Amino acid sequence: MRRIIFPVLEWLRDYRIGTLRNDLSAGLIVAVMLIPQGMAYAMLAGLPPVMGLYASTLPLIVYAIFGSSRQLAVGPVAMISLLVFAGVSRLAEPASEQYLGLVFLLALIVGILQFAMGLLRAGVLINFLSGAVISGFTSAAAIIIILSQINQLFGIDSAGGHSASHLIMGISRQMGNINMVTMAIGLTSVALIGFLKMKGSRFPAPLLVVGASIAATWLFHLDRFGVAIVGHVPHGFPSFSIPPMDMESFRALLPVSLTILLVGYMESYSIAKWVAVREKYKIDANRELVGLGLANIAASLSSSYPAWTNRHWQGYSSPFIQQRKALTRDWASP
Repeated sequence: MRRIIFPVLEWLRDYRIGTLRNDLSAGLIVAVMLIPQGMAYAMLAGLPPVMGLYASTLPLIVYAIFGSSRQLAVGPVAMISLLVFAGVSRLAEPASEQYLGLVFLLALIVGILQFAMGLLRAGVLINFLSGAVISGFTSAAAIIIILSQINQLFGIDSAGGHSASHLIMGISRQMGNINMVTMAIGLTSVALIGFLKMKGSRFPAPLLVVGASIAATWLFHLDRFGVAIVGHVPHGFPSFSIPPMDMESFRALLPVSLTILLVGYMESYSIAKWVAVREKYKIDANRELVGLGLANIAASLSSSYPAWTNRHWQGYSSPFIQQRKALTRDWASP
């Protein structure tokens, strides 16, 4: 019974101390990468950067205890961050107190719905969600994410808006205000990451880029040349509180909550299933719902936002479409 409630007991029973060294190495790399990545995704969601760090701590620990996957790292992701911003920014000004409260409530709604679906054994619904729909949604989200980050890449004012056409028009109006130093850093970083991936380097390229950019900004005081920096990040643990709740906010957030739940769970479960097939163990769809639900409830109570599968774990970084193709041969009912 305890293993049903705490799936972590299943793999701890058979854990081999010989794998601890590799696990520590993988954990260190993931932890280091989660720092800049989490802050970047929080900013994409219209939140203070530190909330990306909050989303990378307690939700991850909760999922490790209650989730059924042994490799997934739960934390902030780009697509969910975009959905949070698109859904909540229509109701409140990003980064405002009202906005933060709505984001925390959104995480709580998503978590409760997931947890309830897991208890009701509704994981079977995953079989009725079209992979083509998720593929199209993911591709479209990737385009919006790229367009929404061009202003950061070129050091120009944000274009705002949610549609691709609106973003393109805003970027075109700001092209005369490009910060050349910022653009040089951004394009060099993209080129270096692409080069190292093309060469098949096992060294985490983003880690090298982040370290080199921090060093260059500090040594040459690049912020004096208009390069935007994160600035002060609050220290200490997040404050624990229950988000403000009212029926009007609940009704307004329910559509985006359902979208985040379905899209995020579909992707998370597919990745978990793909890794489990390679590692020769089974994933339970209902346990995944419970684990992710409790992780998102923890995110809501710890000043964070919805967290999902992070793909930078243990070298398993395969495109979502390839993962779904690999699953078609071994797709078992939950």
